[in-house]
Amino acid sequence: MRFPFKPFRSHAGDRWLAGRSHPDEPGVSRSGRRHFLATGAAATAAALTAPKVASQLTTGNPLQVSPGNCTTVPDTPTPARPDPQNASRVYSAAETVLAFRNHGMQAEFLREPLTPLGAHYLLIHFDVPQLSAAGYSVALDGRVRNPTRISLDDLKRRPTIKQVVTLECAGTGRSTLHPRAVYVPWFKEAMGQYQWTGTPLRPILEQAGLLDDAVEVVFTGWDTGIDLGVEHAFERSLPIKEALRDEVMLAWEHNGVPLLPQHGFPLRLVVPSWYGMASVKWLRAITVLNQPFRGVEQSKVYRYQQVKGEPGEPVTFKRVHSLLMPPGMPDLITRQRFLAPGRVVLQGVAWSGAGRITRVEVSTDGAATWGEARLVPVSEDRFAWTQWRFDWTATPGEHILACRATDEAGDVQPVNPENRWNRQGMGVNGVQRVHVTVMEGIGASRARVPSVAQVVVQGADPVEVPQTVNSLAGSGGPP
Repeated sequence: MRFPFKPFRSHAGDRWLAGRSHPDEPGVSRSGRRHFLATGAAATAAALTAPKVASQLTTGNPLQVSPGNCTTVPDTPTPARPDPQNASRVYSAAETVLAFRNHGMQAEFLREPLTPLGAHYLLIHFDVPQLSAAGYSVALDGRVRNPTRISLDDLKRRPTIKQVVTLECAGTGRSTLHPRAVYVPWFKEAMGQYQWTGTPLRPILEQAGLLDDAVEVVFTGWDTGIDLGVEHAFERSLPIKEALRDEVMLAWEHNGVPLLPQHGFPLRLVVPSWYGMASVKWLRAITVLNQPFRGVEQSKVYRYQQVKGEPGEPVTFKRVHSLLMPPGMPDLITRQRFLAPGRVVLQGVAWSGAGRITRVEVSTDGAATWGEARLVPVSEDRFAWTQWRFDWTATPGEHILACRATDEAGDVQPVNPENRWNRQGMGVNGVQRVHVTVMEGIGASRARVPSVAQVVVQGADPVEVPQTVNSLAGSGGPP
């Protein structure tokens, strides 16, 4: 498999220049963002001086008045997405509801070769359809010689494959941008790795007999709703050459069990090299077209747009990305990490739509300097993530940890996520940063049961610790 595209970079490494780095992917245009910042400042000032009117919010307190600097989501549906938000740390009630409905993966499972299904991230555009595996079939029609309806039972009788694939939402990293795009407010949690069981799509299309004028294949799900003011089923298309890739599959199991309802039961498409929106869930139909598909989720959404109103470029292949499993223990609200001094093995994962990872670097000083991590492959499958390890001697004080990956196409994560700014907040693969406080005594709560409750944040109230000890509980970490 050949991925000839490479980023067009300056010698600074992470300053992406204007121009395209992939035939389906735009380069960085700062003009759109600069224009938005200029016009957005005036709009924000106007909003702050406008009279406040009580909003009848369907997703929050009906008496709530939206803050003057939060102009993200209107109270009623509109034919357009709101502009990117200048108040990057202010979220509307509607966005909060989306965040609860579409949850991410817990970072502590980055240590596992497969993400537990209970930690599988969710992006559900409309409603989960109520479907049954009994009698389920997919209709294949359009520009083919042999239109057919294929039952789920028939699919399961075909040659079966198992693939380990990293699945990532195109919106991962959206909330690391400023101004931030308004949609599900993802940070770095909309991804995971699963083993998919199913059958290759290519032989099915070949047996259907693609006509000479076939251009694209559109995949239609059973989920329907309204976006941008238009009612439609969730549908996405692939160019013929992409649909015929050997790794593209129709899947009915993940991690050895039938798909869960929220993840596409009873059948979904899996496109390993593309972002998750291409892997259509609750697959209803496959239609071969003799012209490009222009549905809402294809021509309006999932586009790299710099300026309002421009068509932009389509979101396709997953950009090279990496994550670090936060070490130590978290503060409940801020999720800042606390860690005892000493030797620590930092670990995480890296992946790319171009295939394999060739290098991961780690920084413990806020991306000022970098060291090489050890790569630990977890699967022979081309689109599985690669785990990595890095030895660090943690010294008392404040530290900013970061990691960046390089893939076999030569692409490197940008240090600054702003270099990936776009209006929809798509494909944002900027380097992750994790704030860690290293201080003596952290971890004492594991030493005994009931736990030793020590004050580690100045001003906290001390807690009285019982004198009775559960001697059977032992000490230290999990067995």
